[in-house]
Amino acid sequence: MTCFGLYTMLYFDKYKATATGVKYASLAASGIAAPTIMSLIVNRYGLQGALLFCGAIAMQALPLVMLIKQPRPFKIWCHKVGTVPDSSGSGKNKQLRSIYAVEIPQLNQTSSPLRASSPYQTRPAVDMVGISAKSVARMLVIPEFYALIIVYFAVDWTGMIHTTTVVDYGRDKGVPLESANYLQTCAAVGELLGRTVVPFLSDKTPFGHCMFAAAGVVGTSLMLFGMTFYQPFACFATLNALHGVFQGYVYCIRPVLITDYLGLERLPVFFGFLGVILMPVSLANPAILGKQYFFYWSLCSLCKTVKLLSPQCHARGLVCEICSFIFHLTTLPYSLQTNHPLHTQNTS
Repeated sequence: MTCFGLYTMLYFDKYKATATGVKYASLAASGIAAPTIMSLIVNRYGLQGALLFCGAIAMQALPLVMLIKQPRPFKIWCHKVGTVPDSSGSGKNKQLRSIYAVEIPQLNQTSSPLRASSPYQTRPAVDMVGISAKSVARMLVIPEFYALIIVYFAVDWTGMIHTTTVVDYGRDKGVPLESANYLQTCAAVGELLGRTVVPFLSDKTPFGHCMFAAAGVVGTSLMLFGMTFYQPFACFATLNALHGVFQGYVYCIRPVLITDYLGLERLPVFFGFLGVILMPVSLANPAILGKQYFFYWSLCSLCKTVKLLSPQCHARGLVCEICSFIFHLTTLPYSLQTNHPLHTQNTS
């Protein structure tokens, strides 16, 4: 998933959030159909048959991986020119160029005009600059790094707990098990909207990525807090679907925000730090400890647990997103700075 995000950030500029949402939209679509299909398979073939069926579906991804081993080029020339003020004070502007070009093969005199003498090949227009220890050290002093780490630590942790306990939470409110199973489907429908429609709107809005992300964090907190006050199943399912809309966009926009504020070459490093921080709390989630012990350990109440998740975790996310947004307004985006290794002059 991280590698897919890297390629998406490389190939797309204006509609980065929309392109990223395509990946997450398939996950949301599977969440809509999977609960019903898996329930039917378990009732007909039992648990072992259902697991065997899931393994067979997973094996179908192998041919797809073989097909993308050597991706075909889809652009003839990725040529993007921009200017930024020279930091040396000379008053001149520096010209910035894109980093990739597709080499078009020349046709032989005797060959068919529809066939090339050699296959398409891609080559970098400039030398690639990889991540270094100094670049990682510089990332540790960037305020946006800590803002994004805190935000997505809270978002990932609360999302993990909500996903694994939403059915039990519905049963705690008196909803039958057959109806409570559809709460995950309602959340998947909301996530499908949050990962397709909302990213496109944020791409069309100036500074929309950060503003929409801050709104998504606030909306997720409000939906979690509102679930504790409504008892009817219709209200609870509606709030759960709205929670999926906000949470889906916050998940979808993560690689875009990291690329905008930290740089594309630091995207894998950021996910590495986030994974290390999430590892201890992931070992204490309800799926491992058991839901009964987990809620006894955390205030012995489902409603109290949800109330604990919504204000504390997401208030930190809101503050960090606002601070990051203010810094974004007062400085150039990282992708336009002259020291960005992906925007060096074309010397070829």
